[in-house]
Amino acid sequence: MKTLNWFAVNKFRSGIVKSAFNELPVIPSSDIIIRNDTPFRFIERPPSQAGANAPLLVMLHGRAAKAETIFTVQGHFDPAVNVISIQGPYPCPRGEFEWFLPYDYSRPLESFTEEHFRETEDKLTVFIQELMDERKTSSANLFLLGFSQGAAMCHILSLRGKLKPRGVIPMSGFFPRPILGWNNISTMSSYLITHGTEDEVLPESESIFAHEYLLSKGISSQYYTYKGRHKMTIPLLKHTNDWIIEQTHNG
Repeated sequence: MKTLNWFAVNKFRSGIVKSAFNELPVIPSSDIIIRNDTPFRFIERPPSQAGANAPLLVMLHGRAAKAETIFTVQGHFDPAVNVISIQGPYPCPRGEFEWFLPYDYSRPLESFTEEHFRETEDKLTVFIQELMDERKTSSANLFLLGFSQGAAMCHILSLRGKLKPRGVIPMSGFFPRPILGWNNISTMSSYLITHGTEDEVLPESESIFAHEYLLSKGISSQYYTYKGRHKMTIPLLKHTNDWIIEQTHNG
């Protein structure tokens, strides 16, 4: 990735954005920037204090969404954290974008294969590493957060082991079954897996499956459940922010 070209940076302009959040989103601050000139479009909220190796939270939206969708929750995270929301590469038939090539959405567990995610995985791995290099952020300060389809992408990126994030937060997602056939997985990251008990899109059993799989491999995983549908809630975001802070202080 080229060095930041600030002439290509657009200030975030508030508008009507579908939110990943149950309640009203926090309005972004005026220093939020959008990058449209990179391999993946992204929105960034710089940390409150400039400097190398600030915690970097990379957020991946769900299916039929865009970078702004999940970015609506950025105000619930510690201002010392550098927050970046990346947009999926493929247009979604339902509108907006998604992370994977089309599969049988009525049978996702059976029809989802490596062919559906390998290209995105490879390009996104390189892109996130370049974001880290530009901001002088180490793997020890990298956190991945994904919602729904973005949660599945987080499992793929972290367990493959090329990025080695400190923490991974898959929210209301499914566990990609091709991972079960991998000969090697990374055990270096800690996970906070979350899911609403009234999710009408993906069953909570998917997150429970992921949690139990990680534990069976000796990987640190916490499971957080909450009363809610396929959305985030204020208690969930508070718990997530507290968990990120705890992880950064433990190192």
